[in-house]
Amino acid sequence: MPKAPQNLIEPLTVTEIDQLVKIQNPLTALGCRNIAILVLLLDTGLRVSELCGLRSDDAHIEEGYLKVMGKGSKERVVPIGGLAQKMLWRYIIHFRPEDSIEADNYVFLTLDGKPLCPNAIKLLLKRWGKKAGVPRLHAHLCRHTYATNFLNHKCGDVFRLQQILGHTTLEMVRRYVHYASTQDMINGRPSSPMDHIGIRRLNGYKVDRVLRNNHKRSGKDSFPEYNDRGMVRRNDR
Repeated sequence: MPKAPQNLIEPLTVTEIDQLVKIQNPLTALGCRNIAILVLLLDTGLRVSELCGLRSDDAHIEEGYLKVMGKGSKERVVPIGGLAQKMLWRYIIHFRPEDSIEADNYVFLTLDGKPLCPNAIKLLLKRWGKKAGVPRLHAHLCRHTYATNFLNHKCGDVFRLQQILGHTTLEMVRRYVHYASTQDMINGRPSSPMDHIGIRRLNGYKVDRVLRNNHKRSGKDSFPEYNDRGMVRRNDR
C-alpha cells in the first residue's frame, strides 16, 4: 500500500516563542522554571521523558553539555547554548526548591520539591500554549522546531543532528531536512541556479518600477499589451 502523505509541520515562530515567554513571570519560581524548560526543549530537542529524567549530576552546565539517557537506555551527550545555560543557572540557583526524599536530585521539580513526570510537562505545555495564543504547542513540536532551526542556522550536518536527537537511523532526520528546505523556500532564501550563475547581459535588463507597482496594486492577472517596438501601449500606462 502507498504511504499516506505527510503534512508539513510548521516549527514555532519567533513571534510564537516570544508570546509563550511573555506570559510567564520570570521573577517567580514557577515562571522561571517554565521558561527554563521551554528554552531547554527548543535548544536541545530533548524528549519530555529525557528532560524529566535529567539529574543534576548529568547537567554539566558550565561546560555546555548534558548527559541524557534516551530510548533503549542509551546515553548520549547533548550540547547546550549560552541562553540555555543562563536559564538553567537562574532556575537552579535562585528558584529551584529543596529536593524531597523521592526527588533523587532531578533538575526540574514541582514547587514542593517533587520530580516532574512527563504527563505533567505535556499538560503544562498544552495549557501554556492555549493561554499564550499558541494552541498548537506540544512537546514534539519543540523537538521539531529545534531540528528545523538546527539545519536552517547551519549548526551542524545531518549526522550530528541524528546523534544529538538520539535517532538510530537517518529516516526521521531526512524529514527534518525536508522541513528545513521548505522553510528556506518560504523565507525566500536563495535557491535559484540562475541567480547564482549571474549572466551579466541579463542583469542589465530593467523593469519599469511604476508599471510593476501599478500592476501589483491592481491585483489583475492580465498583462499589459506591447507595440511592435516592445514598448507598453499608452492605454496600459
